Amino acid sequence: MASRGNLSLPQLAERYHIRDIFGGSVAYFSSKEGGKSDLRAYTNSISCHELHLISSGTATVTVGDERMELHSGDLLLLHPFQPVDCSFPEDTETEGLLLEDSFYQQLMQLDGGDAPLMPKGGTEPCLYHLDAAQAAELSGIFQQIRRTIHYVHIYKVEMLRSLVHVCLLFISELPYDRSLVAPDLRHKQDILRIFFFLAHKHFRQERQIGFYADKLSITTTYLSRVVRELTGNTINNYLNNLAFEEACTMLRSSDMPIGEIAFSLGFGDQSAFTNFFKAHAGCTPKAYQKENRQQND
Repeated sequence: MASRGNLSLPQLAERYHIRDIFGGSVAYFSSKEGGKSDLRAYTNSISCHELHLISSGTATVTVGDERMELHSGDLLLLHPFQPVDCSFPEDTETEGLLLEDSFYQQLMQLDGGDAPLMPKGGTEPCLYHLDAAQAAELSGIFQQIRRTIHYVHIYKVEMLRSLVHVCLLFISELPYDRSLVAPDLRHKQDILRIFFFLAHKHFRQERQIGFYADKLSITTTYLSRVVRELTGNTINNYLNNLAFEEACTMLRSSDMPIGEIAFSLGFGDQSAFTNFFKAHAGCTPKAYQKENRQQND
């Protein structure tokens, strides 16, 4: 068992033999790696955020003065500088992510800052109970992040940031104990978090407010009011910005013809996509693609 101290992400990776790490920003760990790579037993305060999913078995974790028994499907979120004491039996399977704090805070601001993706942290851990389907989906996101860590790609940072953002959006849809939040505000924040998750999942083909209102079983007027009230932005602007950012990424890093990019983003024809892109970028997709490829050559 390690001695106490505020371990940074790279220090954790070195001490527990974690090999799936990108710089000092994000790392993936798993008990299936063998050895100590899964943080099977440690007593420390860490200076990064930890997402710890119990795939099977049980575990005992003490955070501060709170002792918790974790079971298969439990997801524990730990924030920086929380004193942690973990004990995992040999037959327990776990996996998760470590996120450096500044990297995490940047992601928290992507959806407006005033509507955090997850609890901002403090002295209390956050515990989620996932069903089998949710645990499998989250594990799939973890695995995609792990694979991307080892990609050789000019836009790997952007790809990792996007994938971790999706991971946090997924977690934001899960229920947790928020009894101290006023019921009306809690209800609106729940709607906003689920909307963010749905938007990132469907924006390529669905950018009509009615689609998301139907998914949430509320009226378009109420959904529009909640999003504007909590973010200061409109749903149309939010969805169009997602589509524009995705278009820029694809034009920079993909060899797909512009017509195929237009189709993949839900535009009926290339002309409609060109008009949309020009309204946001001030230039055509072809000009943007040419300029960025020249810069990369």
